[in-house]
Amino acid sequence: MASFLNNASFYLSEAGVMVDPVETSLGMFRMTGYVLKQACLAGITSAMAVRNPVVLTQALSGLDRVFQLGNQSYLATSASVLMHEPLDIEPTALAATHIVATTSLISGQYLQDTIERYLATDDVFSEDFLQVILVSSNHSSTVDASARNLAESLGSRILQLPPESAKLPPGPILLQSDGSIRFSRVSRLYTDVYSTFVSGIYESNGTYKPLSLVDPAWGHPLIPVPSRLYSEGDPRPLAGARVGVKDIYDVAGLRTALGSKAWARMVSDAESTAPSIQCVVDLGGVLVGKQKTSQFASGALAWEWTDVYHPQNPRGDGCLSCSASSAGGACSIAGYEWLDFAIGSDTGQSVRQPAAFAGVYGNRPSQGMMNLEGVMPISYGTDTAGVFARDPRQLAKFARAWYTSSLHQGSDMNGLPDLHVPSTGGSPKRILYPVDQLPLRNPAAEAVLQGFLDRVTEAMGMTIEKINATAKVESVTGRSYESFLADLGTLWRYTQLKVVGKPFLDFYSPDFPIMELPFRSSWKNSTLDHDEHDRALQRRRRDSDVWHEEVLFGTEDSCSEAIMLYDIGTGGLPSFREEYLNDGPDAAVPEGPGTRRAGSTLASFLGSADYTIPIGQVPYYSKVTHQEHSLPVTINMMVKRGCDFVLFDFIEELADKGILMPVSTGRKAFV
Repeated sequence: MASFLNNASFYLSEAGVMVDPVETSLGMFRMTGYVLKQACLAGITSAMAVRNPVVLTQALSGLDRVFQLGNQSYLATSASVLMHEPLDIEPTALAATHIVATTSLISGQYLQDTIERYLATDDVFSEDFLQVILVSSNHSSTVDASARNLAESLGSRILQLPPESAKLPPGPILLQSDGSIRFSRVSRLYTDVYSTFVSGIYESNGTYKPLSLVDPAWGHPLIPVPSRLYSEGDPRPLAGARVGVKDIYDVAGLRTALGSKAWARMVSDAESTAPSIQCVVDLGGVLVGKQKTSQFASGALAWEWTDVYHPQNPRGDGCLSCSASSAGGACSIAGYEWLDFAIGSDTGQSVRQPAAFAGVYGNRPSQGMMNLEGVMPISYGTDTAGVFARDPRQLAKFARAWYTSSLHQGSDMNGLPDLHVPSTGGSPKRILYPVDQLPLRNPAAEAVLQGFLDRVTEAMGMTIEKINATAKVESVTGRSYESFLADLGTLWRYTQLKVVGKPFLDFYSPDFPIMELPFRSSWKNSTLDHDEHDRALQRRRRDSDVWHEEVLFGTEDSCSEAIMLYDIGTGGLPSFREEYLNDGPDAAVPEGPGTRRAGSTLASFLGSADYTIPIGQVPYYSKVTHQEHSLPVTINMMVKRGCDFVLFDFIEELADKGILMPVSTGRKAFV
């Protein structure tokens, strides 16, 4: 029972008469029910002429309810019930708005300004929630005649709550009386039109539940998104941020499917949430859905996905690839204004390349930046956790809060020295331009890159030095690039085969479960060689040390004296999700992770921090629509391991100078 109702008085402002206080909470609930019933009978009938009534459409588990206001669907959840007490009154459901007053006099102007602010800042709130206006304050407030007149003109009624009810969050509320009184938070249900989510999720009764509702026309998942107004006054750095989570991270109450139907049948729901994801929640983030991944987070190309339909890229003609692995997260950020961040993982290039294909910001942090307990592994030595965002400043804010030292991964997991991450440091002085990775294949995209570099060097006082990255690796490590790649392959195969592959195959033996192309032969014929894995880790440690001493090194003035550039995309050419569309000189299939031409290999093996950055767009001709569309152009910036926050400072400074910009959702990254 809500304690703020005890011995409290309610006012029905339209009636202009104070309801006498009652001595018991149950009596107050009955009086509340009476007031609500009278509000409905006296005022809401007239409101129906100007706004949509609540239509309860579906009961889910417990007290969770789906309802409609006009053509828009919402979810009210039992975990968010704010008052609940048995009561014998007629069933009623009203869409209400709670306003926490910050003034002693609630005037019509104050009410109007607040409603306009709600409409301007929140996509869940609408005028349909003005059937009843609930007003509370931390101190005694008076509702004057102008406020009552405004409410009447809106076809609404004001219900003034006692001061203690200010702990009720501001914003849209579903008010129900069906044998009890419940004030519940609501979420708007958005349709995942780009097929980027496995399902929506919501918190109910202390755990998370999948929302198994879909759009009836196309079967797209519905994603529950709570009001942004609920986080007003919350000082936490991620308060109210809506976050999607790649479906390799455990979330309590949900099944982690790893993009595999056979794996989903084998495992049960997670009993706890991965520390990395719990940290997001503790920082104020709101988890809204599990997002698609290629099977076991592989590098499978779009046409190689079997169990899960490949996400659709909002950019250009709508037929571009989203890359692999964390593809769902990248393309959701490119497609939906209602989503703020998406959590991915990056072993080979699984955040960085999807970010490039979708034209959004995405990072691979320094190796060891995040505890990955409760996350499906590929390689304990090279797995990392990254994030997608549309705004470089917002990504930096998220990352600074999320990558706390208390969640750093120990050297016993990755074989590298324990991580030291300075919070500040001087900006890099040089830009390394690898001639074996650049220029971009599309001359128009290379022109965008050169214009970007001209602005960066002038604004930041930097110089550009051309190097051959492959030759540099061989010279500083003293071994061939093929040997370097072979060790990376050993690291990538060992952990996942041991922790995921072998248990998976044993469970289905003597049958062989359905798997995507990258695993059909590799897992069937592979053996575990612990000693070779350890030797590869030792060689990687040596290579990483010398790389960060001789190439991406620090000085007294700079955490990372240089930034290395490379292209993780397709050189400014489109890459389509249908294989045959990539034939010919005007399209391209991306370089596979861990190959000689893949610049992403360096950060994956050496543990450096790496960031995908949208810098512009170029036109391309679509073989599907037979029209010209826009393709994002991105570049990657890599710095010394441990210099993540300094790179974020650098990126933010470029944003402050107008050199980097937030990207938009939809067909064009920049409009």
